[in-house]
Amino acid sequence: MLDAYLKNGELFLREMGIDEVKPEIIEESYLLPVSEMANGAPVDSDSDAIALLRHFGFELSGKTKEILPALINGKKGTCSVCGEKTDAVPNRAFIFPFERKIDSVVDEGTRLHFCIEHAFKLYSAMAYLYTVPVGGSTLRFFFDAPESELRRFKRTFKDDFWMENFKVTAETRDGKKRYSIGVKLSLSRYHPNEAFFAVLHEFVKFLKNRRMLKETVEVGRTVRAYLIYGSGQIYRERTIEGTTLERLIGFIDRIQEAGKETNWGKRHLERRDSAVVLFYEMLEVPRGKDRAKNFLEREEFISKLLSGRFDFVLLNRIFMERVKNKLPPPAYYLTWARSYFEAFGGDVVDKETFERINGLGYALGKAMKGTNLERYQWELFRARGFEEFVNKLVELQAKLETSLDLRPVYENRDEWKVVKAILLNGILNALHGGERNEGN
Repeated sequence: MLDAYLKNGELFLREMGIDEVKPEIIEESYLLPVSEMANGAPVDSDSDAIALLRHFGFELSGKTKEILPALINGKKGTCSVCGEKTDAVPNRAFIFPFERKIDSVVDEGTRLHFCIEHAFKLYSAMAYLYTVPVGGSTLRFFFDAPESELRRFKRTFKDDFWMENFKVTAETRDGKKRYSIGVKLSLSRYHPNEAFFAVLHEFVKFLKNRRMLKETVEVGRTVRAYLIYGSGQIYRERTIEGTTLERLIGFIDRIQEAGKETNWGKRHLERRDSAVVLFYEMLEVPRGKDRAKNFLEREEFISKLLSGRFDFVLLNRIFMERVKNKLPPPAYYLTWARSYFEAFGGDVVDKETFERINGLGYALGKAMKGTNLERYQWELFRARGFEEFVNKLVELQAKLETSLDLRPVYENRDEWKVVKAILLNGILNALHGGERNEGN
């Protein structure tokens, strides 16, 4: 991650026309990366920069009053990047903010140290660092690619899309600037993976509105995204490779195109929002006053989706919890599932298997609806082994006095939990789904 982050700093300095890093150059330009990160918000002093960095979630100590000395006042040491023995500065949260350091455990001497040149290059990388406030935490992400592709992708993502959707405003009170961050997103986000998915949804819409989707995807095949999230000194990180990012964009594109302009509660949803928003927002599981807890399963589902997995078992748990709370299954379920298979090609099961099992479940649900056999949705859900699951299916089939093709269930015995989840989701859509759940 260090090298990838460094590449962003080097790109920023080149684009600023800075070819050689010297103390006088640092002194003249060290506020520029902070302002660039904030999309041009006014940053006129160290106090402005520090206030802004804290608002962006940088873990600065309360003693931090200046930035410049930490970039140029080095002592003899070894640079952790180039290995040169020279004047080096210890890492600070505004230089490379992703170093794990727990004060009571890690000795100061074991921290990363950088020569002045690499310290300033790493510090400058914040110019192309993107931040989304999430509950009591912060999602930060940046991109890496070969320089020519990174430059082109940055031009589209930051200079066009991010400039339009991310705003930092400054208000002066009692002689001090106070900053606020606003990100224009159609999807709610209580957790970091949700936040990145929400950004991708807006980015895909933006690209299509500008007729730039195809060319950006071609560039994006070499682009990987680094996500860092958490709070305090404990955080997590993940990398999304370019091929996965490309497929995620294709996946979201397909869902957007399946939507229809509609009203949902008090919201009017545009065509490219509806199929994404309705399913996503209906992944909520009611738990109480702390709404963030309602979306723990959604965060887990989206987290796996960002890795190219579509977790039908987890999805089934969400469906069942919603039914228990007298809420419908998420709308556009089939659109999401089919778009996944088209974009990623499947995971545990393929599209043909999914269609056969989903169709079987939907047919069972239609036959069960309005009868006392609806209880079998719970009987099947509680089945704890393949034999018990099949026995319940055979029993249900006999009570319905119908004959259904159970071959796809037997053929995928090794993945019976996924088979059960897909079948149950089909049943639940037949029993409780509306028009937007799309039947079979």
